[in-house]
Amino acid sequence: MRRFGFLTALVLLGLRLAVGWHFFQEGASKLQGTWSSAGFFSNAKGPLADFYAGLVWDADGRYRLNLDTTLESWDRFRAQVVNHYGLDEAQQKQAARVLEQHEQQLRWVLESNSEEIAKYFRGLERRQQQRARPEMEQVVSLRQQGESLETELRQARGPWLATIDRLWRGYEQQMNAVATPEQAARGPISLERPGRRPFDTEWMDGRVPYFDLLIGVCLILGFCTRPAALAGAGFLALVVSTQWPGAEGAAPTYYQVVELLALLVLAGTGAGRFAGLDYIVEAARLRLFPPRLATQEART
Repeated sequence: MRRFGFLTALVLLGLRLAVGWHFFQEGASKLQGTWSSAGFFSNAKGPLADFYAGLVWDADGRYRLNLDTTLESWDRFRAQVVNHYGLDEAQQKQAARVLEQHEQQLRWVLESNSEEIAKYFRGLERRQQQRARPEMEQVVSLRQQGESLETELRQARGPWLATIDRLWRGYEQQMNAVATPEQAARGPISLERPGRRPFDTEWMDGRVPYFDLLIGVCLILGFCTRPAALAGAGFLALVVSTQWPGAEGAAPTYYQVVELLALLVLAGTGAGRFAGLDYIVEAARLRLFPPRLATQEART
């Protein structure tokens, strides 16, 4: 095993702590806020853009802007809450009132924006027709028209979906809050979104914050540094691939590339050996399972 000088070890320690703290802070901020990976994947550029866009749940809002589809999901969730917690008659009436309140709010959002929403769906149809034309990608002016339309659609649906998403989250929380403390001990249940796909953005949103926290804690403590650093580097490689370098309209990813390379350095040097738990784990391993050559020499 190659030995490093004190200054090199100190620099690697500082690098490990800095990157670990960044991951930890990212995970904590995601848990405290309303972070979503939907915008991240929907704005992907480059050869993998269509693949990433396909991971976005309800990217165009077709489910959330549909009153019947939403109310069907909400009513099904109400029944699940009743069965999960074993709600009594009074609690069932309370759950029904929660559903009624959110239904009224949803109706108001959709009805007060009905003309704009109808125009938005006509825009979606026009976009679908454009995508069916091969020349849309070959002619610069036509491609720019398509990009302009996509921007208009994204800007139009943004405020509506943000409001409706708050209704979905509030409905889920208030329904679970109907349970008594004893009933709540069974654990909360989640409101299933219609049209979900495996490993979509909704799935990621529930796991990426904890992934960031775990990577951060491992790097800060210097525990399982190599696998943690490689996992973090893989995650950042995914981020970079969503904004393919050189692709038209791609956002710069210099910071992510620099941190990715830093993680590879931490993995390659086994930086957890320096003031980290990996040093203790490795020392214990060598004590319990000494190298075969060293054992033979000790016997002679």
